[in-house]
Amino acid sequence: MDSRKEALEDARKLLNHKVELVQARLTDEDSIYRIMKDVDAAVSALPGRFGKLTWLAAIRAGIDLVDVSYSPDDPLSLHVQAKEAGITIVPDAGVAPGLSNLMAGRAYASLDEVYSLRIYAGGIPETPVPPLGYLVTWSPEDLIEEYVRPVRVIKDGKVVVKEPVSEVEKVLIPGVGELEAFLTDGLRSMLKTLKDVKEMEEKTLRWPGHAEKINLLKTLGYLDMEPVEANGSKVVPALVTANLFRRRLKGDSKDMTVLLVRAEGRRGLDRVEIEYRLVDKYDEGTGFFSVSRTTAFAATAFLKLVSEGAVPGPGVVPPEVIGMDDSLFSSVAEWISWRGIRIVERVTEAREVPSL
Repeated sequence: MDSRKEALEDARKLLNHKVELVQARLTDEDSIYRIMKDVDAAVSALPGRFGKLTWLAAIRAGIDLVDVSYSPDDPLSLHVQAKEAGITIVPDAGVAPGLSNLMAGRAYASLDEVYSLRIYAGGIPETPVPPLGYLVTWSPEDLIEEYVRPVRVIKDGKVVVKEPVSEVEKVLIPGVGELEAFLTDGLRSMLKTLKDVKEMEEKTLRWPGHAEKINLLKTLGYLDMEPVEANGSKVVPALVTANLFRRRLKGDSKDMTVLLVRAEGRRGLDRVEIEYRLVDKYDEGTGFFSVSRTTAFAATAFLKLVSEGAVPGPGVVPPEVIGMDDSLFSSVAEWISWRGIRIVERVTEAREVPSL
């Protein structure tokens, strides 16, 4: 289902088995429910503003849902309703959030105590593309939301709110090179599900120089949602910018997805460092963007687990909870590896020296 006829035609060309394609424009919970009520399960890839409406529609329809939207709402607030409806909702089921949560949950469950947990994630062109060193391969509205939404991190065991696109640092990724990382609000449900972690944060990865340009746009008001008057009409700067991003930040450049999760903590008497790394590149054979591949295959991996009854539902079950189960983590990793997307694990252990 899509609102754009050309998107449906592209889907028809890709799918070799019988499917029903529906062109529809979704505006509220009722319109989403009407689509959902006749299916067994759903995967939603709608923009973030539809997130909660989709969750409510799934509960009303009584169907399981895997959702990749970057919603500003808290999916865990609907856990009781989903459980009473007997359905399972897996929110934030893309790459980051999504696979990042899965890796974080696995690292968390592998340690007796977690000192720090840091996530670095980004979808970028294989080589920087002017003027931002970036191409839009997903919803530009949600991209802007990523740049302006207040960031929640864990500092000294407590939730602290920080500015987005701040605390820029350089990160060297093997096989990619030097990238820059800055704070974004990607921890989401992990703020509640991963308890007693002393330090936890998520940062978005981009080619160096990107953060400075985005912060300039923010300072000038181009990412504001407050309407301004222009030639007698009211316009929302962020929506205009999103439209320009959609038109101008596109091209034939190949992309890549980079994901790095690092955890430090204690297991028994040993200090342990766990690192999960994923680097995926544009698929030459199919012409699929990496960000499309990784998001879609992650979502279908979670859907497979839900359909098999393997996810510990009913209710709202975020990916990090799934990752805490070693067999479920392995199942997702195996599913995406069949599509050429590999998760590399590195574990370092050393006997911890007690302080005197």
